[in-house]
Amino acid sequence: MILVGVSGCKKSAFKSIDEGEIHYKIHYVDRNAVLPDDLMPDNMVVKFKNNKILMEIISPIGNNGVYNIIDPENKEIRTFFRVMGMKYYYMGTTNEIPPGIDPMSDMNIEYTEQVSTILDFECRKAIISLPGRDFNYELWYTNEIDIDNPNLSSPFENIDGVLMNFFFLMGDIIVEFDAQAIYIRDVPDKDFEKKENYRRIDRKSMDDLIVSMMNL
Repeated sequence: MILVGVSGCKKSAFKSIDEGEIHYKIHYVDRNAVLPDDLMPDNMVVKFKNNKILMEIISPIGNNGVYNIIDPENKEIRTFFRVMGMKYYYMGTTNEIPPGIDPMSDMNIEYTEQVSTILDFECRKAIISLPGRDFNYELWYTNEIDIDNPNLSSPFENIDGVLMNFFFLMGDIIVEFDAQAIYIRDVPDKDFEKKENYRRIDRKSMDDLIVSMMNL
């Protein structure tokens, strides 16, 4: 295992990384709910291998959370939800956004020439705006991680680079993700396999469960 610098100030010596993990810190914006933020999921782990992607958002309480497996080869996206002993999954296709995430289909993306170094990777800035909202967000991405179409099944599919700082709209809140560390390590194939003992539900039901969890 190799940890790529947490706060490096030079270009990465590691190029064409095609297997490993990215760890993101989660921040909540405009969240007005009963459950305090420190009891909400505070990190996301993204695992990648052979262009497959696993996104894990886990609650600090118990083993509750949401898992998304994006499998371009089989054109599948599988979402798993676990909370309070209840386990559900949804099977979709890679031309859709995972349940619980606003597709933001009307967003505008302004690509800039601004470059910065994040975790020793050269990154570029894009500015996201949403019509009808007083909202602009600076998003950073890198081309130094070797994943084909890394934002497949995401609102940011048109951005050709791995996202280092970005956000999702989930229900009424903005959920921000900031990359904290990148690990070059072997990812077991079984991590991308279907999990056992999960009951299949439809997309509307999964949407409602995830949005309810994020807005508790």
